[in-house]
Amino acid sequence: MNGNDWMDVVTVVQEQHDAAAYSMREVAEASAEARADRFRSLTMLLSAHEAAEAQVIYPALRELGAEGNALADARTGEESAARELLDSLAAMEPTSPEFSERFETLMSAVLQHAENERLAVLPFLQASFTDQDRRAMGDAFLAAQHPRPIA
Repeated sequence: MNGNDWMDVVTVVQEQHDAAAYSMREVAEASAEARADRFRSLTMLLSAHEAAEAQVIYPALRELGAEGNALADARTGEESAARELLDSLAAMEPTSPEFSERFETLMSAVLQHAENERLAVLPFLQASFTDQDRRAMGDAFLAAQHPRPIA
């Protein structure tokens, strides 16, 4: 990978999917005392990623016609279901058995969503946009997660 590739939206999204998978394993394997903090970190990571997808990925897909619209609709549906699970988990005691059971469901849903993106969305973006466009999208994706204050 050369110095310019790291900002490509496909690379950025895949790296964040890997980070989310790692973070979910940390929550699942955490001690009862550490689980709440790990879960808060995971929630922030997933929320920022989801917001960036809504601002950058899905509008770009929708510009690509019927196939892009279908991909965006399917992935946003998955995200809505995961968001409901995440919200229900946030209201639970992280040390409870119910939390662990529901967390396993969330983990499965998020990993499946990431796999669906890896198999369908990312190759579609790769094939549909130029390297320059994907780098600009990568910059926008990261910026959407780290807004800068207005000076």
